[in-house]
Amino acid sequence: MLPNNNRLVPFVISILLFATACTKEAPLEPQLPEGPATQEPGTVPVFENNVNKEVLLSLINNVRTKGCNCGGEVMPPVDPLKWNIYLELAAANHSKDMQTRKYFAHNSPNGGTPQTRIADAGYKASWSGENIASGPTTEQAVIDGWLKSAGHCKNMMSANYRDVAVARAGNIWTQTFGATSSKQ
Repeated sequence: MLPNNNRLVPFVISILLFATACTKEAPLEPQLPEGPATQEPGTVPVFENNVNKEVLLSLINNVRTKGCNCGGEVMPPVDPLKWNIYLELAAANHSKDMQTRKYFAHNSPNGGTPQTRIADAGYKASWSGENIASGPTTEQAVIDGWLKSAGHCKNMMSANYRDVAVARAGNIWTQTFGATSSKQ
């Protein structure tokens, strides 16, 4: 025997209205905790990044702690950097965007800048910067390339920065730098 349709219709409509009311807002995306945080060993990032973080951080900090020559300018040793997951998110988003939309620039076609990407990723920077590269196939090759470019090298050697991350999509790389205010 079929249920009485006169009672079923209002019930179904009320269920649909309830479901619609509960889903009016967009579903929540997984978000990282607020504020800058150095990535702890063993944590799993919520985005794709095809790099060896330990190798990159070692290569960067080996140069920083020894000092180097950037396009004829001697850069003295500076403090080592810490890997930062928020900077990694900004770098990964930019590398993926450049790969997907087939451009290569610090400013995205929709006007995004390194500073806006870093802020959008949740990093509250008092200082920030970015290096990009296209073509290198290894961590060593991308660092070597940035060190051969005076501007990129000076970015890597800047004493203003405390945090770093590098991300890769295909052979498009983004390196982000930052430092937060001591008041944050």
